[in-house]
Amino acid sequence: MFPIKAIFGPLADKVVKKTIKTWQNIKTSKYINHDDQEKHPTTPIPFKIGGLTLPMITHNGSYANSLRALSDMLRSHYDAGYFPIVSSGETCDALGYGADVLESLQQPYGYYFTHKSGESYKCWTNYGTRELFSQISLANSLKLTPVIIAVGGGVNGNCIGLIAAMTGADLVEIPTTPMHFNDATTSAKKAFSLVKECKILSKNILGAFYIPKLVFCISETFLTLSSANAHATVGEACKTMNMEYPVYQQNDVA
Repeated sequence: MFPIKAIFGPLADKVVKKTIKTWQNIKTSKYINHDDQEKHPTTPIPFKIGGLTLPMITHNGSYANSLRALSDMLRSHYDAGYFPIVSSGETCDALGYGADVLESLQQPYGYYFTHKSGESYKCWTNYGTRELFSQISLANSLKLTPVIIAVGGGVNGNCIGLIAAMTGADLVEIPTTPMHFNDATTSAKKAFSLVKECKILSKNILGAFYIPKLVFCISETFLTLSSANAHATVGEACKTMNMEYPVYQQNDVA
């Protein structure tokens, strides 16, 4: 009933007014139906949500070429420069994916944020660090757009996406699991769970709906998946289909 109070305690009433800018996605047309398909083979998977088209693209080229394509897309969109903040859990950090992404962007400023992985760490204490918020504040003071880039699984995308929503930062998601690609990006839901002593008391109790400006999948990262990742994705897809099928059936009868 009172998720904010349950997590943060009672807070004084406060009203904040802020003008919301028009949402603009990062253009992917340069890498769709282009001449150099051998070097940059891409598959667009556009997804419509809330009347907006979320640009989703799978880059099937080499790992290095995928990183170059991502860097080029972001540089073209943020022609005045930007402040990348790459969020990566301990699993992706061990594989080097997050650090590779930040290095490939070649921006004068940036921050690499690492944290614990998994559902039992899907909480504000794992992500809402003073250093992370100070880096977002630094980006704003430099008049650079803070671009939070979620590299990894769905929990990372959910949680760091909520940080982006709370701070008004731009969000880019780079899923390295099919669960993140299939579920966490397209739902637009970004949330923390209520976790105490690594026990989940309530899932997704505090959150927001926040749409990323780009979902960029590097297909080569899927080579490091475990069978558990594939099983979890199939299970999630089956759950979603079971939830939606009765609705379609009822509408058909009506």
